[in-house]
Amino acid sequence: MGLHGQFDQITAEDLKAMATAEGLKVSIFLPTNPIHHSSSETATRIKSALNEAKKQASDPDAINQIVAPLEELVSDPGFVRDQSETLALFAADGFWRAYRLGVPVTEYVHVNQHFVLRPIAEALTESSAFYILALAQNKVRLFDATKDTVTELELNHVPESREEWESDDRSSGYTPGVRGNGNSNFEVEQQKFLHDVGASLGDELGRARSQPLVVASVSELVPEVRGYSSYPVVTEEFLAGNPETKSGAELRDEVWEQIIRPRFAAADDAEYERFANVAGTGLGETQPDVIRDGAVEGRVDRLFINPALSASDGTGQVNTAILHTLLNSGRVIIISDGRVDNVSALMRY
Repeated sequence: MGLHGQFDQITAEDLKAMATAEGLKVSIFLPTNPIHHSSSETATRIKSALNEAKKQASDPDAINQIVAPLEELVSDPGFVRDQSETLALFAADGFWRAYRLGVPVTEYVHVNQHFVLRPIAEALTESSAFYILALAQNKVRLFDATKDTVTELELNHVPESREEWESDDRSSGYTPGVRGNGNSNFEVEQQKFLHDVGASLGDELGRARSQPLVVASVSELVPEVRGYSSYPVVTEEFLAGNPETKSGAELRDEVWEQIIRPRFAAADDAEYERFANVAGTGLGETQPDVIRDGAVEGRVDRLFINPALSASDGTGQVNTAILHTLLNSGRVIIISDGRVDNVSALMRY
């Protein structure tokens, strides 16, 4: 099972604010898995980390002013209670952010002229968002999910159940092709129902989207609803079995492990192959200082990070490269199998 906690998104506006912040910058990472940490322990550990940040700074007045907003978080009972796996805190003069994230970290406090982003690089990768259509005769549910989050969507176009569909008299609108002489009325009505579920997906989600949709249902229903779907990206793979008894979180975890994670891993491998084909030509760089400068200039298209290295590896070069790659519409990709020693980049030019 995956983690079930409070998760925060790091937005493009947040990254812009980080990039324009000046002076001393504080970066703090704390493991805060709510299964293992109480609210009081989380508050104590935040205080301890902030005290460590003060010790690292040479200007007491400046650092006290910078971390003051973070100190206020300790007295917010809702915040210290509702945690996920990691707490990432950032602050500079006139700027602060706090993120509850689903990526594992080791405890780390850093005060310098740059923010540290490497330990949470996975949270900055392209959103691995996906939809789940949990399809059963008695209940139809639609979820918007990522690796760490899941939200059930309100159904405005997709029928909520076979019963609701029949009561709305939608069953009279479509006549499926006859599939042999033995078709019962139930089978015909079921085909109509599945047609309406599939045909309404595009109205519900949009017809020009690239976010994959995975069907969770008994095997015999999947080809029908996929064939009728007006949503363009329904995966061939599906989660077999009646989904009625499973929560959104349970469906998300199973879909992520069995279908979505391998799908995104294959896409990342293809991106790395693009880099490998031009490595050593100037379009495929491995020198952190060259990559940093290229990222600031907007020349990094894909930035490949080895997640095994600690936060202190690469000083500010990799962290600056991560920030500016994202600001300039590049992608950060995690490569954890040893193909990347530290950092590599596929350059635009």
